[in-house]
Amino acid sequence: MPAVAQVVGTARRLADDEFRRLRTALGPLSLAWCDGPVRFWGSGEAAAHAGPSAAAVLAAASRARVEVSGQALAPPAPWFCSFAFDGTAPTDGWWEGFPAAWAFVPRLLLAEGPTGRSLTAYEAVRGEDEAGARARAEAALQLALAQGPSGAAGRAGPEAAFSLREDVAAWQALVERALEALASGMLRKVVLARAVDVSAEAPFAVDEALERAQAAAGGAVVFAVRAPDGTSFLGASPECLVRVEGRRFWTQALAGSAGPGEADALSGSPKEVREHAAVVEDVRVALDAVAEQLEVAGVTQVSLGYVTHLDTRMAGTLRPGVTPAEAALALHPTAAVSGAPRDRARAFLRAHERLARGWYSGAVGWMGAEAADLRVALRCALVRGCAARLFVGAGVVEGSTAAGEWAETGRKALPMLHALLGDAPWPR
Repeated sequence: MPAVAQVVGTARRLADDEFRRLRTALGPLSLAWCDGPVRFWGSGEAAAHAGPSAAAVLAAASRARVEVSGQALAPPAPWFCSFAFDGTAPTDGWWEGFPAAWAFVPRLLLAEGPTGRSLTAYEAVRGEDEAGARARAEAALQLALAQGPSGAAGRAGPEAAFSLREDVAAWQALVERALEALASGMLRKVVLARAVDVSAEAPFAVDEALERAQAAAGGAVVFAVRAPDGTSFLGASPECLVRVEGRRFWTQALAGSAGPGEADALSGSPKEVREHAAVVEDVRVALDAVAEQLEVAGVTQVSLGYVTHLDTRMAGTLRPGVTPAEAALALHPTAAVSGAPRDRARAFLRAHERLARGWYSGAVGWMGAEAADLRVALRCALVRGCAARLFVGAGVVEGSTAAGEWAETGRKALPMLHALLGDAPWPR
């Protein structure tokens, strides 16, 4: 695909009735993003970069100029992007529609926030035809306002008869290998992932799943990305990988977990404190290469209803010349999703995990030349027709047990199970 050097757009603020009509008509969605009261829905693809290298894709997107005329609610940065946990790892049929790294500008972006609502139409500039691109963007905007985008997604969903498949024996064997690696001194922590496969008699309704996820999100950011083959990747991430504005950045170490009713003991649990401390140290070391100043807050707790985590917030200033993309790639993957030491943990996972993580525990969000807002892709699922695969993980440290980590991953699956199944009887 030829490099995209410039993208232009035109935008208009919307009245309430215009917004309601477009929100109903916009579909099928290429992306959705809900961060509290700020929400974006994208349709189509005006410009894109994709490939096996997250560094190359993010750099290409960061170099492209994006200019918008008119009044628009702007996303944190212009390119919506996602990349894999490990771009060199084998994938499987679930991920065939998703490249290792992907960044795109939607053709239409509908936005809602505390300051109003807007619709923006984007077009890529080809050659020197900037005037033509602006004219095409304006025409697309006017057509959308007049008629509404075509192809609205249906709302049919499964009504009953779900089935769920999990592999307890494989999990037990994997945790035992991890505990052996910890006992040998090879690792201080390793984060293991597993899949929960759900099937239904009728196709899952992704739009309804997103609405349920948003209603129960708490402090999580709800997202969805739709591949060209129709497979949707959606989730509700509680964890910020990095947010950048100019040279200022914000990140966090989120690790250590307790279930409902157990939060009072979380800060006093040696196991959970060790797990969290490994992530804090990993993030600090990663930031040494890109930050010239770092502020580390104290350890607090963040409750998501179904689980409580230990949380350490960090902020600082990037070194001169460090881009948002470079900051993100320096942090990824933190010990919260891989382990410590980071290189040894990734080697262990490549050798033993036997799960194609794809974008799970990678990153999803917004990227540009001077700003970024990327979340760790957690509490998520792939949805394709009548089948869904949920991804969940847990950090294994000294003192962990297979049964304890199985219970933790079960708790982490609850929000996406609820999003997909709603009030239907859940398979057990």
